[in-house]
Amino acid sequence: MQVSERAARALLRLAREELRPGEFVRIDRAYRCGGPRFQVVIDDLSTPLDSTLRVSGPDGDVEVTVAQALVKLLEGIVLDYSEEGFVFGETAPVGC
Repeated sequence: MQVSERAARALLRLAREELRPGEFVRIDRAYRCGGPRFQVVIDDLSTPLDSTLRVSGPDGDVEVTVAQALVKLLEGIVLDYSEEGFVFGETAPVGC
């Protein structure tokens, strides 16, 4: 997964301003008809099947948790940030 500079800044801001003790940023599956396949969420439960990715940006680094099963699926995906929030550039559209 590649992370744009805008997304790296937004992830760092999210981690610094929104997380409570014990919480972390996670990239997870989004199960929506016709919507994105991935989403950025705040979580407080990790499992042994999680991996941690370090995202580096111009303002610092942030750790993002991803289920090991999703790491391969995120290959080739670009995470960006826009006025609508986090945007995953996906290669194939998701249908219902």
